[in-house]
Amino acid sequence: MLTIRLIGPPSLERDGSPAPPPRGAKSWALLAVLLTAEVPPSRRRLASLLFPEADDPLAALRWNLSVLRGALGPSAALLGDPVTVELAPDDRVDVALLRAPLGEALHDDELLRLGGQLLEGLTVQAGPAFDSWLLVTRLAVQAGCRAVLHDAGLHRLSTGRPHAAAALAARALELDPHSADDHALVVRALLSAGETRAAAGQVDRCRRIFRDDLGADLPDVVLRASRRRPPPPDAPSVAVSAVSAASYLEAGRASLGVGAVDVAEQQLRRAVEMARLVGDADLSARALVTRAGGLIHGSGARGVDVAAMLHEGLALARHADNTEVAAAVCRELAFLGVQLGHRARVDAWLDEAGRFDVGEEEQARALGIRGMSRSDAAAYPEALDALEASVRLATGAGADRQAAWSMTMVGRVHLVRGDPGAAIPVLDTALRVLEDTGWLAFLPWADAWRAEAALDVGDLDTASGLLDRAWVLATEAGDHCWMATVARGQARLESARGDRDRAVGWVRTGLRPSPWYVWPVAHLLDAGCAVALAADPTLAREWAQDLHRVAAGAGLREHVVRALVWRSRLGDPGAAESARLAAHGIDNPALDALLLTVGGRRG
Repeated sequence: MLTIRLIGPPSLERDGSPAPPPRGAKSWALLAVLLTAEVPPSRRRLASLLFPEADDPLAALRWNLSVLRGALGPSAALLGDPVTVELAPDDRVDVALLRAPLGEALHDDELLRLGGQLLEGLTVQAGPAFDSWLLVTRLAVQAGCRAVLHDAGLHRLSTGRPHAAAALAARALELDPHSADDHALVVRALLSAGETRAAAGQVDRCRRIFRDDLGADLPDVVLRASRRRPPPPDAPSVAVSAVSAASYLEAGRASLGVGAVDVAEQQLRRAVEMARLVGDADLSARALVTRAGGLIHGSGARGVDVAAMLHEGLALARHADNTEVAAAVCRELAFLGVQLGHRARVDAWLDEAGRFDVGEEEQARALGIRGMSRSDAAAYPEALDALEASVRLATGAGADRQAAWSMTMVGRVHLVRGDPGAAIPVLDTALRVLEDTGWLAFLPWADAWRAEAALDVGDLDTASGLLDRAWVLATEAGDHCWMATVARGQARLESARGDRDRAVGWVRTGLRPSPWYVWPVAHLLDAGCAVALAADPTLAREWAQDLHRVAAGAGLREHVVRALVWRSRLGDPGAAESARLAAHGIDNPALDALLLTVGGRRG
């Protein structure tokens, strides 16, 4: 069995013993590019990325491929154009763990080794384009390591292995000591294991870290984790039974349907507690996923609190053989991953959801999340295929809200690709459905995109009305992600009116709450660079750097390119060439037009 380690100092092992590595840093770099690529790269792209100064770049690529074949052995194959890597079924690659499903196949010892930088300690002289690729990929891999460790820790906790959960969360904290969710997970796991003194010590360590490093108080999520689960609220007039629990569950669903989120939370909390008391795994799973979904989509809850509910619900749904609930949990976990830009975990959860036999409405929801994720990653044709399939399935199943959700995402793709003519009719249809069904929680997102379409065609009055309504609804709901999206539209509107100061002010307003969903943050920063470029180059440079960091860590490919374009326009040497190569494979005419402003086309 061959084991390839690219995270940390790169190495090869064969049957558990060290194996001779490939000769040369560029051979390692080539292997890293091949094994981290979402789609196989062409030979021309590999040659331009790794061997731009060679007299014959393609010949240099062929030689390095032959070096890799010799090091990997006869069971491995590096073939074709684009170049694909085929390994034996039992071979292991550490970067593949980041997108592996969570099951017993992911051993604790493998997971605990994750960490460090991609190709740590290796110096590769290949030019600015490779340097940019390496920076972006290292950030994405580091984020992926933290995400899979956190996921695995929650999985271990929900399946009765709290000590393993604590160890995995502690390893994640080594990679990011400021992760409040991982501190909370350690505390939860230690309390579950009966280690009350150790849990209190972890809370104290977290308090010191946040105070000394960030000047902040102990995060609320850690404080909540440190408190033992309270007993269910007294309700002497209601007997604790499966019938009562199911009644609270149905009442909570009804409250969610009319937008009474706070009422629904109390009803669903009661349903969860009662279902636990009567020991009904199926009912507990249904109550947990409904409660978590209500918190996520109704009040913008995120982080370890709702993720823990979902992992517990998944374990119970599997025990009860409830495939519909198990698929819903995987889909909700994928949604949380989309918002954080954890692309590998999103794919893992959606692939897991796809293994369950479910109805058309649940399929439509999963396809909607996959389309959202592919859109964020700038894989626009794949995104449209998934989203349009989602609309068809949702419409056929009578799931009007899901159809409107997916239609809004379709409209977003068209707008990002510079096609307001295609976006306007689908967004108008989505808005009619949202208004007819009274889904006010989602309306600000659709309003904001329809306003962007209006701005693209010069209709400032329509844009203004939509943005004003969206801002009121977003701020009343307290949804920071919606607020960032609406703030971007407001900034564009003020810029179109010629008021750059107000435009910059809107960008600052949208960024201030630190929204959870990273894609709107990146999109807002991109707009900020545009409005600040002429008026305040220093601010534009700061926002371009922030955009590059945020986009790279979340795998937002197009926004990485946009950050490089802004940096080039602000005088960063080499950024234009890096942008050209980073844009390879992104099918977006609007991005092509932006690249022309710095004298380049996609590589």
